Amino acid sequence: MVELADRVSEAAWKIRNLEDYDARVERAARRFDEISRERQEPALVVYETALMKSGRSEDEIRGMVRKFRETFENEEEPLTIPHASGIMNVEGDEWFFGDGNLRVLTGRLLGQFQHRVAQYNYVSEPEVLKRWADGYDTRLFVRRRIHETEPVVGVVGGLDLMLFQYLRVAAGGNSLVPTENVARALGALGFEGDAYETLASAESLALHLELPAPIVGAMLEDIGREGFTDFPEPPGEITEDTVEETDEEGVASEGGAVRGGAAAEEREEKPSPEDRSARQTAREDPGKGEETSRVQDPQAKDAPGVAEESGEKRQAAPPEGGRGDAPGTADREET
Repeated sequence: MVELADRVSEAAWKIRNLEDYDARVERAARRFDEISRERQEPALVVYETALMKSGRSEDEIRGMVRKFRETFENEEEPLTIPHASGIMNVEGDEWFFGDGNLRVLTGRLLGQFQHRVAQYNYVSEPEVLKRWADGYDTRLFVRRRIHETEPVVGVVGGLDLMLFQYLRVAAGGNSLVPTENVARALGALGFEGDAYETLASAESLALHLELPAPIVGAMLEDIGREGFTDFPEPPGEITEDTVEETDEEGVASEGGAVRGGAAAEEREEKPSPEDRSARQTAREDPGKGEETSRVQDPQAKDAPGVAEESGEKRQAAPPEGGRGDAPGTADREET
């Protein structure tokens, strides 16, 4: 775990110190914001995710979603999940690229979230989807690699990890989609593994960069698409080229590493014969105010408190007045 944290910290440093880091963050944030603006209705978020299974481009899919909104949008009756589901039940497969299976998948997903919304009183549909996307249970099913058994969307079937994560991000969740480009970018930073490990590494990287995970996902997507690998190296790494030769005493020149430091410290700690003689004279001469204290020589017999600790106990003197002054004795004597 410590090694993984160090690697993530190093990767975050490399990204943060890119010459165009600020421009990359701004570009990713702007693109994600533009996409999020079109995802206002939760029903169309589910619809878009189901259409992604067709394998068509995102632009083509968003064009279909936009056309559906323009056709059935009504100020008096917004496109809620129940309303959109009712429209799709009576319309043809042309809204699903002619694929009836996509129509069935969309209806099942909408039904699951309609049931989810009904479980919450006075909670809006966007908030219900966001709670699902960022919920502990949802993240736990992904972390344990059993997203297909997740009780809200997983049980519908037909959504692999990529589509599952696409829906989470589209619903407002703080996560990302572990695409091939994201994995390629992380590979250039020293990370390897399957889609689940790619997702975990990218989310950890987002925490270290202190950025939302979808923004980091968009940045990694660009880096992977570009095939960028020229990351800066942290200056803290010590190599043989950066270590300077030291002299025999173990003293390094400025900026160099110290060799033989332990031996040098040992020589510094060991007093010379002259120092030992001077210290002995100081201890034997009380006039210099350096008489050996009890802390310096615990075996000294004349040290304060030694007699008590060495077992020489003094007998306690009886209280003045004798036995009659003890509590309760006066009454007994009178009787």
